[in-house]
Amino acid sequence: MDLKIPRSFDEQVQCLISHKMDVADVELAKRILSEVNYYRLSGYALQFRDKANPDDYVPGTKFENVFRLHQFDDELRHILKPHLDTIELYARTHVAYGFSTTKCQNPPHDQHYESDNFYNKDSHNNIITLSLDREMKNSKDSLFVIHHAAKYSGRMPLWVIVELLSFTNLSKLYSAMYNSEKNIIAANMGTTREILKNHLQCLANLRNKVAHAGRLYNVVYNPPAKLGYAFLKQNKLVKANTLFAYLLALMRRLPSTSDRQLLATDIMNLLTQYANCVELSLIGFPSDYTKCLNNEIV
Repeated sequence: MDLKIPRSFDEQVQCLISHKMDVADVELAKRILSEVNYYRLSGYALQFRDKANPDDYVPGTKFENVFRLHQFDDELRHILKPHLDTIELYARTHVAYGFSTTKCQNPPHDQHYESDNFYNKDSHNNIITLSLDREMKNSKDSLFVIHHAAKYSGRMPLWVIVELLSFTNLSKLYSAMYNSEKNIIAANMGTTREILKNHLQCLANLRNKVAHAGRLYNVVYNPPAKLGYAFLKQNKLVKANTLFAYLLALMRRLPSTSDRQLLATDIMNLLTQYANCVELSLIGFPSDYTKCLNNEIV
């Protein structure tokens, strides 16, 4: 089967109109499509599809409202990015510290290179051999890479290695460890190993969406976030595979009360600003989301 034919921006606007979308300002729509990408923008219109005719939109669907959902997503990503950066740095610090102070005390202090020190040896080898080698080549002009290449034949302490690993590979490295090291790292970060393993996976996924301008709105999130049986029993409307669940995981892993307060305040203000277009159920927010967010601050 042939792929769809490429369409000009004029044709893209006419395509939306032919599918029953209300486009009040054609020139504005063309400019937006030239900046955003038709396929990306159409993801924000999924909720407006006509169930009887899935190719069409329900009557009254306005192009401006679809674009406003895109703007909401964009602003939300800007809010989340610094907090995800905070957690990524925090996790790098404690993953390196917890493992190194436990397993790398004896000379030559490079036990993190030995797969026998990890439960999942295949995963360890993929990260430390393949991924790390690739990242070192990509960062070959960095002073710390040059220094370790010249003085230590390219071998580095774990607290240096984690600066080269992606958040995803950092999460995988933690998952590859024995429970003894996982427990130490998790305790230092104020949680249990199973919760930390899950939250690192969730937040690495969220970080990738935010970093690459991925859609956050009306998305099913995997893996589901572990929020605890007691919390879910008390908050039956909260689903673990939603944006709201991931935001709760984000808040729980932030290292300070002030970070959590700022995140909660910014999210609540953003939802107030976009209250006329954001459907809370499509991001997993319960009606009492302000109470839930405030409870996470302490």
